[in-house]
Amino acid sequence: MCREALITALGADDKAECFDNSTTAKEKGKEFRLENKSKKTICRVKVDGCLIDDKRTKRCDYLFRICETEKYFLVELKGNSSLSDAVIQISRTFDFINERLKLSPQYFEGVIVASKVPRANLKFRKVQEKCYRDKKLKIHIESQKCIRHIKF
Repeated sequence: MCREALITALGADDKAECFDNSTTAKEKGKEFRLENKSKKTICRVKVDGCLIDDKRTKRCDYLFRICETEKYFLVELKGNSSLSDAVIQISRTFDFINERLKLSPQYFEGVIVASKVPRANLKFRKVQEKCYRDKKLKIHIESQKCIRHIKF
């Protein structure tokens, strides 16, 4: 039910193959996982190259929805390329998704899982702060693996 409602809300009836119930996203050694001991309903959306298939459009890799709480995770699995680009990818995906869902930014969290996280990356911090200032969208960065525990 949750999957179908999200497909409809995003106007993606012709892209149902982009949606599944997985709690994990992996790519080139990076991993994002929802630890789901509470057995909530999860919907994972492959965004990059599926939901948004226009190569000119910046977009993140995945969107996860915890259906019972209306919590959304915008996930970018990043190699050695620019972390500030990852913020832009998450921000643009947030715009695309929320243009359709019309939810408060408090329901969203951006997560970048990077190969490595430099201690002082001023360009990244500036873009991250601007995203929060302009959209109230929080974006966090983790190295290699990110596990979010779903609360009961």
